[in-house]
Amino acid sequence: MARSVFVSFVFEDKRFFDIVQRWAEEKKFGPDVVVIGETKDVRKEGDAAVRNHLKPRIEGSSAVLLLLGANTHNHDWVKYEMSVATSFHKEIVVARIPDTSGAAPAGFQHIKPVLFDPTALKAALSPAT
Repeated sequence: MARSVFVSFVFEDKRFFDIVQRWAEEKKFGPDVVVIGETKDVRKEGDAAVRNHLKPRIEGSSAVLLLLGANTHNHDWVKYEMSVATSFHKEIVVARIPDTSGAAPAGFQHIKPVLFDPTALKAALSPAT
């Protein structure tokens, strides 16, 4: 059975989401890990549309990967995604984007970031046995 990982990131860091997605396609996280995220930009449709777009993706995921960049802590949608992940008791993994030093959103700063590296992410995303 596939293990889906919802990736939370700010738009400015999309290229790192693309790298994570490529690593998943290359099976670097294992044969059954699928990376998911936003599938379309619905911001013009309003906040309710964004929430309705994001919530089911997070709910259906096995885990949430937060890509931690320079301004992640300032983005309301990242805060929303982390809040939803917590409400559904999702495993949350934080990965530090290279050459950044920004903080995680309030309430998630206790999670120690892992390296932005496929081996480190694979280990962090492996289900506990």
